[in-house]
Amino acid sequence: MKSVFRPEFKQALRLLAKAVDGVVAKGYLPPILVGGGAVEYHTGGHVVSGDFDLTTPHMDVLEHELLSLGFEKPSGAGVILRGWVHPDLLIGVEVVSSVPFEGRSDRERIILVDVEGSQIAVISVEDIIADRMGQYVSSPQLVPEMLQQAITLYQLAWDADEEYLEKRIREETLGELGLVDLKRALDETDDT
Repeated sequence: MKSVFRPEFKQALRLLAKAVDGVVAKGYLPPILVGGGAVEYHTGGHVVSGDFDLTTPHMDVLEHELLSLGFEKPSGAGVILRGWVHPDLLIGVEVVSSVPFEGRSDRERIILVDVEGSQIAVISVEDIIADRMGQYVSSPQLVPEMLQQAITLYQLAWDADEEYLEKRIREETLGELGLVDLKRALDETDDT
């Protein structure tokens, strides 16, 4: 499947990579892209997100870099975004934790993506699939959109480490689901 990244995503990724470069230049580990932005990256733009979630223990350093690139801290009545937004892109950036998935993900699996001479760290496809499975079962009513994202990610992840993926799905769903459940849902999708 060919990548179809929308222009806003590519432009936001470029700016974010520059911010990450600034953090790294100051001697810190790069913030890591997780959440919807990682899903959009790993699906080649076939799943669209409105924000970039990052993990870093150095939020103040990242904030300084984002502000220097034109990102703003939203304010005013009705604003609930806790991060930053670029006024030209209308894509938000938020730090969701200091480490990905409370430290359960394998840091060695994080990938560095080159973005026009800058780099951005992106969580592994296995970890983001497991995250979507965890979000799927996070509500008694289930969240079908998250299961669909996990299925799409799995379909596109031709080289996924299934042993690691099984472990991570079990962790993110508190043992409720495993890789077999994802494969069953994929089979059911293929049958319809």
